[in-house]
Amino acid sequence: MVILAWTIERMSIIWEEDGPREVLIQGSGSLLVSIAAYQAMTNSLVEHLTFNFPELLLGVLGVILLLGQYTGFRLLEFYRFRHLDQD
Repeated sequence: MVILAWTIERMSIIWEEDGPREVLIQGSGSLLVSIAAYQAMTNSLVEHLTFNFPELLLGVLGVILLLGQYTGFRLLEFYRFRHLDQD
């Protein structure tokens, strides 16, 4: 329910700021990503691997951190700003 409320709030803000066309573009993009994620998570091989080998999820977390898409701690930022620390 919370995620649905956040999505509705975000879409209403986008509607006011950017108009209905942008809401349709972002809403359909979110819908396509959620459908793809659902299809991936209901795959029997993925279900088997995550249920029987939960430590594989740590590998997924590591890949997310390395790619820098996680909004918390970004490991690639150390490399990106390494020249600032050379004092």
